[in-house]
Amino acid sequence: MLDDRQVEQMLQSQSLEELLNLCKGTPYEPLLDLYDQSADIQRLEAWLFSRSVGLHREVASFMSGTHADVVTAMTRKLEVENLKGMIRLWFSNTVKRQNIDYRYGYLFQKEIVSEIDWERIVNAPRYEDIVTALARTPYGEAAARFEGASLAQSGLFPLETALDRVWVSLLWSVVGNLPADDRKLVKQVLDRDADLKNIINLVRFGYLYDLSSDTLRTLMLEGGTVSSTKEFDSYLACPKEDRSPQALVARRFPDLAKQLQEAGAMTTERQTLLVERYLFAVRRKSFRAILRGYPFSFGVILAYFYLEDRQDALIRTMINGINYGYRAPEIREFAL
Repeated sequence: MLDDRQVEQMLQSQSLEELLNLCKGTPYEPLLDLYDQSADIQRLEAWLFSRSVGLHREVASFMSGTHADVVTAMTRKLEVENLKGMIRLWFSNTVKRQNIDYRYGYLFQKEIVSEIDWERIVNAPRYEDIVTALARTPYGEAAARFEGASLAQSGLFPLETALDRVWVSLLWSVVGNLPADDRKLVKQVLDRDADLKNIINLVRFGYLYDLSSDTLRTLMLEGGTVSSTKEFDSYLACPKEDRSPQALVARRFPDLAKQLQEAGAMTTERQTLLVERYLFAVRRKSFRAILRGYPFSFGVILAYFYLEDRQDALIRTMINGINYGYRAPEIREFAL
């Protein structure tokens, strides 16, 4: 893992070459060789994704029984991200008539959890052929709820949300088989993450993009308490201009409600960013608390995946920030 000193040095990098040279002696050293070969940013991002898949699979191989099943279920999040990426390429090619040849090579094309023919999905003549390709996977039923014609009109957002709900549901289905102490801890983490994700979706899409109440309900991930509160129902009942993020979070996260009140008038984009930053900080704090707790619980695995994911996101943000000419303070704002 990178320590704070290394991160600070990286944030001060003036060029990609300087940043990647600082990766020497860290798990990210292969990025330097990849960049030297092609100076291709997308290739670096593809390597980061592949690394994450490898870490999840490696951890699963060290475990057995239900604990291995839970890690495998967690790995499905990466599988769904890859599947969504493949379907986006198909959509660009088939619906938008864009050339995708150069982009396909950057996506992960090996097995992650399920046996999926990635090339068949990208090259599908029609959406219905994608449904057929996924028929024997856990995603087949969700994919079959949609039609190509409707997706061409609405975009892929409804389908992607449905696929997200699949991996979350599959994860919950195996968590119940864990030993009592681990089950309690994992449930707390999943409930908290569901609340955070649901609040972010409600604010981002319900306040910023004015999605309908029925559509917002379909975005809610399984777990948590927010979607069963009166504040949730009130939020959905309001027109866009009257939806209040402050009222939505007042009971569950009073400190966030206070910050929103004290911030006063601001753009909707800035308000959304404030909500997201606060909730991500809550998540970070809770995982640090797990690391300070009993060292032989399944919580250590959850914290490890969180820290690795956050570190990968940090590297990715710095690579793109420096590549697009952002200064250290601007990169820091998005990275930390």
